[in-house]
Amino acid sequence: MLHQLDVAVRWILGVSLCFVNLALSSAGLIMQRKAHILMEQQGLASDTSMSPSTISPRRLLHAGVFFYIISSVPDVVAYVLVPQVVCITVACFRMVVLTILAHHFLQEKLHCHVIFGMAICTLGTLVCVSFGPRPGNFTAALAGEFFHPQVSVYLVVCLSILVILLIVEHMEAWPCCRGCVSKKVYHITLPTCTGMAFALEKVFNTEIGFLEPPRQLPLGLFEHPHWTSMLVAIGVLGLLDFYLNLRGAKRMPVQVFAPLAFVLCTSLQYFQSVFVFDELRELSAFNAGLSLLGACGSLLGTLMINPPRMGLLGNESVDSEEVVKT
Repeated sequence: MLHQLDVAVRWILGVSLCFVNLALSSAGLIMQRKAHILMEQQGLASDTSMSPSTISPRRLLHAGVFFYIISSVPDVVAYVLVPQVVCITVACFRMVVLTILAHHFLQEKLHCHVIFGMAICTLGTLVCVSFGPRPGNFTAALAGEFFHPQVSVYLVVCLSILVILLIVEHMEAWPCCRGCVSKKVYHITLPTCTGMAFALEKVFNTEIGFLEPPRQLPLGLFEHPHWTSMLVAIGVLGLLDFYLNLRGAKRMPVQVFAPLAFVLCTSLQYFQSVFVFDELRELSAFNAGLSLLGACGSLLGTLMINPPRMGLLGNESVDSEEVVKT
């Protein structure tokens, strides 16, 4: 089983899966964006009007969605194998890969601040992966502890906040509450809910790695209720994150929603890594400092590549050319 792997094998496999997730999700997003651009250029022409050598935009779109969906599989497994701080730092590096792919396949321009941000993000990722915690550094301290106290308290507090924010986010759907909340409040609650849902999903994702999985399926699911409940929580929060991303794409400018949700999610996961799971406890002061410096550098570089356009919060209409560049 995964939790019984040698520490070195666990580390190599976990980091490799982080990069597999990065490659699949990046390719999926670029393919989806390329398909939408082709559809716009062709005026949503039917596939029959295209030459045989031309790739169908709709097939390209479906392939992109498929790649993006299956990228969640290596992501889930990676969080079981290696510390959160490593996984989320590699996730920051995805913005570098996306920017490079967009430049080559979508002809998007690279500005000086973007290139500088890519360099900082790349350097930060390399530092964190090189000096960050290994699986043995945090599994030994937490082995055999299912829902150790700090995780239980953290989940109760954060899940309560998430439920309250979800209620506020959907208040306008209730006739008696329409107009009670400003639209600017929704621009805060929606990305916050999205970031929290993903980050809390990764708490259960990490915790499930400390438990003995059932050996026989599906009957084993009933014999291991803790493991099964973890799996259900991961699924529910994953679906909630997917729903909130769809809602965000519909209700907010993408240049605002995507970076804000990512920053909130990443910051929360860094907090989880350091203070909830205490993943840096077994590291030397030098390695711990470099790990945090690399993680923060990755996030800073990501923000330099794609900063949230706060000026758009009060303006729902966004120029189509700006969306393409983003």
